[in-house]
Amino acid sequence: MTAARTGIVTAVVATAMMTAAANAQTVIRYAEYGPDRGVRADAIKYFAEQIEERSGGEITLDLSWGGALVAGRDVMRAVQSGFVDAGTFVPSWEPEMLHLYEVGDVPIGTSDDWVAMHAMFDLASENPALIEEFADHDAVYLMQFNTGPVQLICKNPIDSIDDFSGLRIRAVGPYIEAFRSLGAEIVSFPQIEVYQALDSGLVDCNQVYWSNVTAYRLHEVAGHLVELNYGQMLGLVGVVNKGIWDDLSEDQQALMREVGRDTTDYLARALMSLGDEVKGDLEAGIDGHTVEISTPPEEVMSVVRAQGDTLAQNWMEAVTAKGLDGEGVLRHFNEAQASYQQELEANGYPWAD
Repeated sequence: MTAARTGIVTAVVATAMMTAAANAQTVIRYAEYGPDRGVRADAIKYFAEQIEERSGGEITLDLSWGGALVAGRDVMRAVQSGFVDAGTFVPSWEPEMLHLYEVGDVPIGTSDDWVAMHAMFDLASENPALIEEFADHDAVYLMQFNTGPVQLICKNPIDSIDDFSGLRIRAVGPYIEAFRSLGAEIVSFPQIEVYQALDSGLVDCNQVYWSNVTAYRLHEVAGHLVELNYGQMLGLVGVVNKGIWDDLSEDQQALMREVGRDTTDYLARALMSLGDEVKGDLEAGIDGHTVEISTPPEEVMSVVRAQGDTLAQNWMEAVTAKGLDGEGVLRHFNEAQASYQQELEANGYPWAD
């Protein structure tokens, strides 16, 4: 063989090897509607970093932020069509698209971030009815997000159930009915407009989580935070296109599940640390603004909890009417919460010293 022919053969082999290596790598385009900051963004970055590291570079995520590829409410349709490979979806923005998964938004059960997130992770990745619900949209559950427990930030203190009468509260999701049952008037508009609404007196209170009180600088215009620690908005999900998932090997799928589970620990720890930090900062004062933090009277919480039971029953009736296994899903969710609560009581958080 001549030197020239040898060189040609070598080049062809090298090209084939590079092509095979490129084909062996899976790049997943992930669409996040929120900005490139905050605890959820950090969790998504953690997931991406761990996937790349543990897969030896075989799987990587190409992250986009701020709805650059697709608006938040359209993520599921974009994943289903293959316009994007994966992304963050909020089912409450498109009611009944993931009706069974919305059990995570019903204000029942634990207010512990870690317990709630792991229970939802097990439910969505193991329950046949939920797996089928995601598959109906050509999607597979990937990872779990959370807002943390619901709180209220108000311009004035709340000392009794009578204080809710006529109170104008900006609320979202199932919590609308919970606050309405207390006698409040509900208003609805984007979180980004709440600062001006509180400042102008358009609203008296806003449904918040520790993760967004200071992010939206609400402490500057409302001096009282009612620590409800009521329910959690668990209807926040990372999904991946089913075709992408099915193309992965069993080992790669197992790796994705492993990292998804570890991400729940990462985010739960971040949310709980942030809550403690924000609470301390608000009480100490931020740029001259202090916030009084109080717990609501039991008469308030008894009404709120009763409404949570009603909302759970309403959800059950709605999904059952659609022929879905609401009873099985709710039982699985409650059993998972009980199991992780027992684990927490026995062993503490996995990151504890």
